[in-house]
Amino acid sequence: MKLGKIYLIGMPGSGKSYFGKQLASSVEFPFVDLDHEIEVQEDREISAIFSEKGEAHFRKVESKMLVSLSEKYPGAIISTGGGTPCFHKGMEYMKGHGITIFLEADRDLLIERIARKDHRPLMQGDVENRVDELLKARLPIYRSAHISIEHRDVDLLLAAIKAL
Repeated sequence: MKLGKIYLIGMPGSGKSYFGKQLASSVEFPFVDLDHEIEVQEDREISAIFSEKGEAHFRKVESKMLVSLSEKYPGAIISTGGGTPCFHKGMEYMKGHGITIFLEADRDLLIERIARKDHRPLMQGDVENRVDELLKARLPIYRSAHISIEHRDVDLLLAAIKAL
């Protein structure tokens, strides 16, 4: 099966990085974490970028990095930030340059995972309400992905990709 770029999208805490590494290992592609690459380029954590320069700046950097990484890798598993598809026509770009996979996750599981981490700038304060707000805003965009999955089974996903 000939694969190109595969973009993993979904809410923070949906397992994009964890599952992306498994998928990349299985298909022998590089795994690229968009947020990590932004942190390297900006020489600071995402939370610091948000607090020092604001979300608008971060979204511009994120959009440019998405394009840069997409151009750099002919084939890769790219784990995006939760908001990547929702700003600067990110979903449109990804759908035009590869396969988009929406990693669905149960609301309660997202809340549990997010509550354990304090480095997510958009998840400060009332995590439950924030998750609900983001789900309401982002689900319509996420659901436009080429493939939506609830499972985390690499073989099942590869079969779905092959069926496209």
